Order: sequence, then C-alpha cells, then structure tokens
Amino acid sequence: MNTISHLASSSTSNTNLTAALTAMGVPLSEKPFVQVVGEGISGQRTIWFLEPQSADGRFQTKDLIAAWHDEAWHLANPEHPFAYIKCALMNRRQLVDKVKQDVPLACIKRKGKIAFIPLNASPRTEDLFLRHI
Repeated sequence: MNTISHLASSSTSNTNLTAALTAMGVPLSEKPFVQVVGEGISGQRTIWFLEPQSADGRFQTKDLIAAWHDEAWHLANPEHPFAYIKCALMNRRQLVDKVKQDVPLACIKRKGKIAFIPLNASPRTEDLFLRHI
C-alpha cells in the first residue's frame, strides 16, 4: 500500500471514531494528527492518522472505518467488540445532544423549602412557584 492510499483509508477528522479505533488496538501513526486551518474550513480541523491495522493484526482500520459509517453494521454484527464501542459512543452523542436541548433549572431555597424553576419559565409560572415556598 502506498503512502497516499494508506493516509486516505486510515485517517479521519472524527475524534470519536479515532477513540473507537484506538480502543480496538489500532495504533496512531508516528505523526498522529495535523491541525488544519484555512479557506473553506470554519475554525480549526484535526485530522487523525492511524496505522492500517490493529497491533495484533486482527482488525483492518479501513474495515472498521467503513463499519463506523454503516448505520446498520452494528445491528448485523451485535457481538463484535467494535459494535459495543460504536454504540457506546453513539449513545454518548445522543445523551450530550439531549442535555444541550434541555432548559436548565434554577434552584431557589427559601425558608427551608426548595423550588426548581426552568430558566425560561414565564413570569406567571415563576410567581406560582415562588408563592409556594
């Protein structure tokens, strides 16, 4: 495999995918990443470079990357260790997204009582809560 095709099949800008690959025993390359800025890129982008296979030779990096991008792969391979890792990181992403969508609650303590009021509550709702504590 030449250097260019290796880089294309064993690199990613997805840090979660990189974490999953390294958990499978795929080592980072000698130069593990580059940070890219410039035209057409908003902010800074990190590109990770990995070896073409796991250290024990059991897993091919390009195959694991393909499995990551296949939305049904983990369903067809439920007992594969990469399926567990992929699902754990997908679940993490969904949990983080859910928390980001939620409205924080203000904790108000008065006279030994506690009220949790959504920060986007209407003045009427705030008054209703505050009258009860």
